[in-house]
Amino acid sequence: MHGVRVEVGRRLAKEFPVDADVVIPVPESGTPAAVGYAQASGIPFAQGFVKNAYVGRTFIQPSQTIRQLGIRLKLNPLRGVIEGKRLVVVDDSIVRGNTQRAIVKMLRESGATEVHVRISSPPVQWPCFYGIDFATRAELIANGLTIDEIRQSIGADSLSFISLDALVESTNVAKDRLCRACFDGVYPVELPEEALLGKHVLEGFGIAHDGMTAIDEVVRRP
Repeated sequence: MHGVRVEVGRRLAKEFPVDADVVIPVPESGTPAAVGYAQASGIPFAQGFVKNAYVGRTFIQPSQTIRQLGIRLKLNPLRGVIEGKRLVVVDDSIVRGNTQRAIVKMLRESGATEVHVRISSPPVQWPCFYGIDFATRAELIANGLTIDEIRQSIGADSLSFISLDALVESTNVAKDRLCRACFDGVYPVELPEEALLGKHVLEGFGIAHDGMTAIDEVVRRP
């Protein structure tokens, strides 16, 4: 699993290089891919944030205000790493955009001269019905916005997502054996009528999904 995430980061660096001084992860989800990005690009890796272990996952909080506050409490930027630097910031996904928006703002407040965001999954454009805490397309920032519009929304100097083909190739698993629904809208089982849809609707269909990312799902399946 760790090796797959590192490989995804390497491929992300090859697909979307950028001139920068430091590669930093969004801990902990972005760390393996950031290591891979640094390895492939030759840009030094550093920890730009200290994570507060006593703050839980922010994207599952009930309101945007609480999510934004949670992000500020969860991550503390290290000015000595950040100030005066052009940064590559690596994370595993963008769902609503709250985390990345707050992170970019914190980095600029800490003296970053450029912030280039690199995401180790394709844009999340479709809902997940396996218990993940978003159930409508309206909640997803990548639904209806171009990548440049998302970049403007989060305040980054540049933004790139790994391609679905590169993600699949990183796993060494055949594409038709992977659940890619949140990326391409192709669900592994037929969905019920829209009025009956909810985030837990497919949990009884025998396909395991425990809230981890698509890469985790990919690697665990036989």
